[in-house]
Amino acid sequence: MTKTTLKKNIHKAVDEIDDATLLEAVYTLLSRVSLDDIEWTDEDIRIVEERRAGYLSGKDKGISIQEAKKRLKKKFGK
Repeated sequence: MTKTTLKKNIHKAVDEIDDATLLEAVYTLLSRVSLDDIEWTDEDIRIVEERRAGYLSGKDKGISIQEAKKRLKKKFGK
């Protein structure tokens, strides 16, 4: 897919979102395009390190893209 097509598809998808919480999440993702621009708080770092430790220990498991989509559809509809 070309960058132009991706931009059009993203624009269309955002236009169809009716949930304020989801729009806020999308805005947060798009406003933080570069990880270099993120100012990590001590709390952010603690959460990431805690989740990483859980994943590495086998306590927490990752999920597939399909499962993530299923959960999001269940929570937000569509």
